[in-house]
Amino acid sequence: DNIYGIKPVIRLKNNIELISGNGTATNPYIIEEEKTLFGSYVKLDNNIWRIYQVNDTEVRLILDNYLEIDNEPLEYIYSNINSYHNDQKTGSIAYYLNNNFLNTLSYKDKIKEVSWTNGYYSNTDYDYTKSLNTTIETKVALISIGDIRLNNELTNYFTLTGNINRGSSVYTIQSNQKLYTKNIQTKVNVVPAISIDKDLLTKGNGTKDSPYEME
Repeated sequence: DNIYGIKPVIRLKNNIELISGNGTATNPYIIEEEKTLFGSYVKLDNNIWRIYQVNDTEVRLILDNYLEIDNEPLEYIYSNINSYHNDQKTGSIAYYLNNNFLNTLSYKDKIKEVSWTNGYYSNTDYDYTKSLNTTIETKVALISIGDIRLNNELTNYFTLTGNINRGSSVYTIQSNQKLYTKNIQTKVNVVPAISIDKDLLTKGNGTKDSPYEME
């Protein structure tokens, strides 16, 4: 009855043509002409992001570190009211991300206002699809419990998914990568997520040593 991440395993045919690469983390084997963007590193100004979701026109990015102020991780409450990601409510993490944080970014005009999942999850019936029913429109958000997490070293940070039984609690990612609820007024780490147009990534190859960048 615990929620764990999923690590798929596949086998490739033995007659696939190798295009490039040597199999290392920084230079992986490439077997298709068009490399997938998923999991790639993206450098925007001095921030390093990871692509955790891709569609035809945009990529969703999650910061590859905690949000920091003066080189120290920022700890912030989710809200004083409920688990709704309200970027108009001062004092909430939603307001901070879409005002204080956003205005510090040189690339803020490139960030898209898109739909994010901001629903509820019940740890009694485990029906994840119910958490997809509620969405919000905003520029800077957090990931939801169903999103893939690429940096497992990051812990103790809020998601956008509230507990259906307690409107005053939100699911967090903890050190063992399990989900635990915390009160919305608890201060935890912040790991923001944004969306940009896929076509903006014109430099680099997506590795840690050569992240994608915008011209």
